Amino acid sequence: MKELSELGERIRRHRIALGVKQKDLADKAAVSADVISSLENGRSVGTASLVRVLRALGLRDALVEMLPAPAVSPLDLQKLAGKQRQRVR
Repeated sequence: MKELSELGERIRRHRIALGVKQKDLADKAAVSADVISSLENGRSVGTASLVRVLRALGLRDALVEMLPAPAVSPLDLQKLAGKQRQRVR
């Protein structure tokens, strides 16, 4: 996937800009060096591993920006009247 390759390249560039070796990042993120290599080379890694790596790189806010909170219309708020939507039918 093109998106995974781009994400991996951005993570690699950020790590290098910080002057951090893959092994050191892996230790800080509590993942294996293979996970860092896989991520940087555009291969799939687990969500928990991705989050750990982003946190270790100081990119925690990137997670929030990646998936902004869904906007709720005023009409939906009125319909829900305090009820949180649990599923889509």
